[in-house]
Amino acid sequence: MSDLFPAGRDFMNFGKNFFEDPFDHLLPSTANFKVDIREEVDSYILEAELPGMAKDAIQLKYEDNVLSIGATQETSKDEKDDEGNYIRRERSTKSYSRQFLLKNVKEEDIVANFENGILKVTLPKKATDETTPKQIEIH
Repeated sequence: MSDLFPAGRDFMNFGKNFFEDPFDHLLPSTANFKVDIREEVDSYILEAELPGMAKDAIQLKYEDNVLSIGATQETSKDEKDDEGNYIRRERSTKSYSRQFLLKNVKEEDIVANFENGILKVTLPKKATDETTPKQIEIH
């Protein structure tokens, strides 16, 4: 009898399940592309996995201590009969973006490479004048 009514967790996913393409799981997805950031002594190294993306479809920007990565992927599939008439024609466009807060970066020395679906960004650090905190006497 309990099978007749959906569980509360099923209602939470109703919108996602209703509007989701049933064949999406068959295609490679970069909706949440994976990113690794490691801090080295003199720089930050960011590696983002963007399989199937073309280099010219990726936008990279560093502004106000924020590194932004954007990508757009367009796909189309045309099926025609023997006379060249469309039986089916599908097109889709997907956009992805991520932002990362990385402070004390030498903006003019940032280097990015894209090879085999991996975007590697090297962000050199600025030399900081580390000052020791000054104790303030309260009167």
